Amino acid sequence: MTYSEATDWLFGQLPMYQRQGAAAYKANLNGTFEVLEKLGRPDLQLPHVIHVAGTNGKGSVCTAIAEALSSQGQRVGLFTSPHLVDYRERMRVNGIMPDKDWIAHFVGAHQHLFAEQEIQPSFFEWTFGMALCWFVESQVDAVVLETGMGGRLDSTNIFRSPLLTVITNVGLDHQQFLGADIRSIAREKAGIVKEGVPVVMGRMRPEAQSVVLAAASRMGSETHYAEVSQSLNTVLEGPHWPENRATAHKALEVLASLPFGKGLSIPPMETLSKASHRGRWQWLNAQACAGRVLVDCAHNLDGLERTLDALDGMSFAGWHVVIGAVADKDLTELLSRLREESQYYFCAADIPRALPAQQLAEAAENFGLKGLAYPSVDQAFKAACETATDEELVLVLGSIFVVAEVLVNEA
Repeated sequence: MTYSEATDWLFGQLPMYQRQGAAAYKANLNGTFEVLEKLGRPDLQLPHVIHVAGTNGKGSVCTAIAEALSSQGQRVGLFTSPHLVDYRERMRVNGIMPDKDWIAHFVGAHQHLFAEQEIQPSFFEWTFGMALCWFVESQVDAVVLETGMGGRLDSTNIFRSPLLTVITNVGLDHQQFLGADIRSIAREKAGIVKEGVPVVMGRMRPEAQSVVLAAASRMGSETHYAEVSQSLNTVLEGPHWPENRATAHKALEVLASLPFGKGLSIPPMETLSKASHRGRWQWLNAQACAGRVLVDCAHNLDGLERTLDALDGMSFAGWHVVIGAVADKDLTELLSRLREESQYYFCAADIPRALPAQQLAEAAENFGLKGLAYPSVDQAFKAACETATDEELVLVLGSIFVVAEVLVNEA
């Protein structure tokens, strides 16, 4: 089996939320535990876990923690999702992805397990199990886990005694699964809090904070608050990174106070990096584009507003917005927040969930947003680049999958 055959099989055979949406969502951990049992319970061989949840910023926080620990000689497994360019991005050890041959061999060796299971596992459940197996094989000292969605019922929430839990923030996203309001969603995020395990809280709304604090109190978990960090360079860093950097730094401080962190030197906050976490406020050097190109995966209202507010303060002569969306998401908040004076390039990512570009264009017109629909992300991006001047911005947003296709083509 080749790597391409392995990933094609994974994407094609397993229920995958990113591609199918609600049809692939599971509201329990049964499939996760069944996969782990079949794989020999790799989770029981990984005692040092840092578990991170949150609506926005959790991937950046995970990356910063993992990179800081690995810079001091620790072997650190990092599990994040979704991937943007390469499936293997989801599982890294000290920044290194597994070899393609390892993935191909793992899938080939375990394919038969799928047919034997009464509960068909999801793509995420099997990827999580595979990642844990690789971390065990790599003899990591610690694992940093990003939740996929929510927290309480997420596949990553199977460790009873992690070293530390972190909740970055709580906003409105995935309401059909997590609840219609901030308190309901906060309860799901707080589901990762474990008895006696310290909790680091990022900056969040008071109503979310009260829910997380209540959960920590019930569990007898000491709570630590991240400081407010100032941006060193708003243009380069973006509006999200200062508070995410502060959350990661507080997590490192707490880890240093534990037996695991004995001898750990806490790096200065300004030295923390999320450089390997792509697609989040990332400037591209697009050769065929005169304008400055920014890609950003912000796809919920909180993240989008922070991104757009930061850009509003920058002196671009105009914006050329390449935008796509998934069909099962309410577009009202997204479209109502965008600038009418921008030029739009509507497109659809190459996934089953994608909203057809023409439908997106028609919906956008109701909000005064003008532009053309394009057959592909690549064509929309090229059209924006061909039109933009060196004083204008090309902005790619609306869907993780649209950003991913731009990154693939620009790699």
